[in-house]
Amino acid sequence: MTETALLYALSTLAQTCAALAAFVGAVGLYRLQLLRTGQDHAERNLRGLAGQASLVGADIAALLPMEEVLKRVTKADSRVGGYVVAAQQAVAPWRAFPSAIQQSRNGLIAFEAWNLLVIGASLVGFNYILLLVASPWTFWALWLVALGTVGVTAYSVFAWTRG
Repeated sequence: MTETALLYALSTLAQTCAALAAFVGAVGLYRLQLLRTGQDHAERNLRGLAGQASLVGADIAALLPMEEVLKRVTKADSRVGGYVVAAQQAVAPWRAFPSAIQQSRNGLIAFEAWNLLVIGASLVGFNYILLLVASPWTFWALWLVALGTVGVTAYSVFAWTRG
């Protein structure tokens, strides 16, 4: 590997990862915002149904801690029917959001951390061009970094597009 080729490869890695961190990171943040909005909607729905079922006072449904609303909904007698059953069915979608948010957050953190690591390594690598050109593992390290970048990006996009 020549010095010029290595400089070009390190520069390309840094630029590509910076672009990925900006663009795909924005997509990840957008996904987190959508999940939080969905969770807020599911919570309002659950609180409203609990109020309609008279499990909590309609005037205080928005003020009670969510754990209290959940306790009252899950302990309610489903044989009453109507809003009680609807409130109990609304619990599962609300409970699904924390794990989806955590998975999306983990994908975003892994993605951003990897890209910042590659950018930092590429920039530091400019100080060691002669050493890196002489090293027999530089070729394979560049392959590993390229495949890692593709893998982390694919994982993140997968995590953000599930469900």
